[in-house]
Amino acid sequence: MRKNILFLKKYLKNPQSVGSVIPSSEFLGKAIFKSVKELDRTAVIEIGAGTGAITQHISSLNPVLVEIDKEFCALLRQNYPNLNIVNSCALEQLKKIDKRVGLVVSIPLINNPFKLSFIPLLNDLYARGLLTWCVIFTYGLNDPLGQVNFESKKRKRFVLQNIPPAHVWVYS
Repeated sequence: MRKNILFLKKYLKNPQSVGSVIPSSEFLGKAIFKSVKELDRTAVIEIGAGTGAITQHISSLNPVLVEIDKEFCALLRQNYPNLNIVNSCALEQLKKIDKRVGLVVSIPLINNPFKLSFIPLLNDLYARGLLTWCVIFTYGLNDPLGQVNFESKKRKRFVLQNIPPAHVWVYS
């Protein structure tokens, strides 16, 4: 309950950066985990881990969690003490990548200003062979990473049991 109140507080303060009034559902978390398990095994980074709604389902993959909000980081550290949690801007962390990784993006980009800076970084990482794959969800119908030059792009799953309903996209 505490995480839902914290999440709502963050949404009301900055709806563009949070994207939803409540954390992602367990159904979305399971759909993302299933999508990741179908991909090549590599180190995983979760961008925008928030309250850990997606993390809960991918934690067995030992992801590095990147979260800019200090209160969300404190909650993540409490709930996932064995994971590496980085309190930093995702863009800064992406610039530091120097080995092959897969990304789970837990930030809906549909109206997020972060997207304008995010796309060129993903293109660069993919072109240099450092980004193996990316799994992201969106609340819209359009391809959220259509401007990134991934070889394969696929809307993999639709999760109706989420508020709002979400599409899971997989890129490789």
